[in-house]
Amino acid sequence: MSPEDNVKLEEFLKPTRIVVVATVDRTGMPHLTPNWYVFSDGKLHISTTKERMKYINLARDNRMSACVYSGTTAPEYASITGHVEISDDDSIWPITRTIVERHLPADRVEGRMAILRTENRVVISLTPDNVIFRVMSETTRTAED
Repeated sequence: MSPEDNVKLEEFLKPTRIVVVATVDRTGMPHLTPNWYVFSDGKLHISTTKERMKYINLARDNRMSACVYSGTTAPEYASITGHVEISDDDSIWPITRTIVERHLPADRVEGRMAILRTENRVVISLTPDNVIFRVMSETTRTAED
């Protein structure tokens, strides 16, 4: 991915949104899940548990695609493909906290973190190999966009 695309992706992912990730299940079919995320150091990070299918799939095949879109009609989106690294040591907690802080009010962060620390959690970090952007200009948008 070019440095320009990295900057563009970082800007697009700044607002709090949901990422839909796709992994490959054991039959070769895509498995899709919505997730909270944070983008930092050129990587898309999500937190999950070892019991979730996305983790099981990625432990077997580390290819992942992700799509983040804006608005209810998706006038803009970024589609990201790449390979993941999975971390399951204490380094996951600062990233996990940042993800939670992005998506919950400050008064709920500590309670959520206490729950998450009781789980068998990992952080999945996607390094983008390719990014496709769709950004509609104001002149091409319709009233429905």
